[in-house]
Amino acid sequence: MSTSAKPSPVPAAAEAAVPHRDDDVRRKLAIRKAYHTAYYEYQRRDMMYLLVILRFVNAITIRTFFQPDEYFQSLEPAWEMAFGASSGAWITWEWHHQLRSSLHPAIFALLYFVVDRAMGVMSMYPQFKAIILAYLPRVFQGLVAAVGDYYTWQLAEKVYGQGSNAAFTTLLITSLSPWQWFCSTRTLSNSLETVLTIVALYYWPWALYGDSSAPKKTSPDAAEADKATTSSQESQIFKTNADVNSLRICLFLAAIACLLRPTNLFIWASIVTVSVSRLGLTGTSPAKVSDFLIILREAVICGALALSISAASDYYYFGVWTFPPYQWLYFNITKSLAVFYGTNRWDYYVTEGLPLLLTTCVPFTLIAFFSSTSIGTEGAFVSNVRFQFTFTALTTIATLSLISHKE
Repeated sequence: MSTSAKPSPVPAAAEAAVPHRDDDVRRKLAIRKAYHTAYYEYQRRDMMYLLVILRFVNAITIRTFFQPDEYFQSLEPAWEMAFGASSGAWITWEWHHQLRSSLHPAIFALLYFVVDRAMGVMSMYPQFKAIILAYLPRVFQGLVAAVGDYYTWQLAEKVYGQGSNAAFTTLLITSLSPWQWFCSTRTLSNSLETVLTIVALYYWPWALYGDSSAPKKTSPDAAEADKATTSSQESQIFKTNADVNSLRICLFLAAIACLLRPTNLFIWASIVTVSVSRLGLTGTSPAKVSDFLIILREAVICGALALSISAASDYYYFGVWTFPPYQWLYFNITKSLAVFYGTNRWDYYVTEGLPLLLTTCVPFTLIAFFSSTSIGTEGAFVSNVRFQFTFTALTTIATLSLISHKE
């Protein structure tokens, strides 16, 4: 009776000697990933250097005059803060009525004070000190503008992908914009507000705009394990401390921007509205109740911190406890005294303001507006984020158009 021969077992030494292709593939992928990570890290660093150089040249070559606000709402009160009431600063009437937050001029006051003391220690000539103090605020604002350009690019990379053509095009548009060249290095509170908003948007939890119903590229076993270990109330957006810290940076900067310019509230109101209600978004929200509770908790904490800093700064400058955003809203909205400085048509922002800001990008902006409601090949996430930006732009412009005094 014949029996089938059983295969002899492979010796352990021979099995260990057989090359594992999976290990080789994983090793090569890890090396490639590390290479790309290092490459993009150096790219981001070099690009930041280039943007700083660009805005430095921008700051020192601007010779035109735009608005008196770049002096009377920032540098004049900053000079008074740094060198005293008898220093010859020209303080306009609105500062006597606490209509402006002292946070913005306080930044330049600190720069004035520190640099002046440093030059005093080095016994520099008064003429040289005057030149340095004259250029100091604009050079600093140039650095702030470079940060705005950099985070605009990084925000586009977060949305469209690292190294994408869309992100690089965004960088070119913002860094080479004629309006940015004309306005971004001026010491206007609007310029600082813009940069604070851009950085805050970069740190906003954009994972809220994903689609949890979209199929994931995982094995069946991994999918089952994920279902078994994930609670229905467990946070899906803020999984690590880094996620929560990013949210804190976002909310704190947004609060400071709103204190500087109360109309910045319109931007964040539209973002919160869409994030919570998913108005106009596609797919199923990946967020849980705990995610929104975390946002609410951090908004209270970061908002209280920003208010405390603002209140301390205002008390130091004005000598009394006051809340300039309320004073500003009461003056401009309730009493409508801002119309003394001029009124514009209801369509001013659409027919004059936006073409002035966008210049040659107007056609591309119109195309982007019309395509923001459709899902392209990028997927639901990119489509949802584009819709959010479009919704924010339209609602903010529409709301500001209702105000008679426009800037």
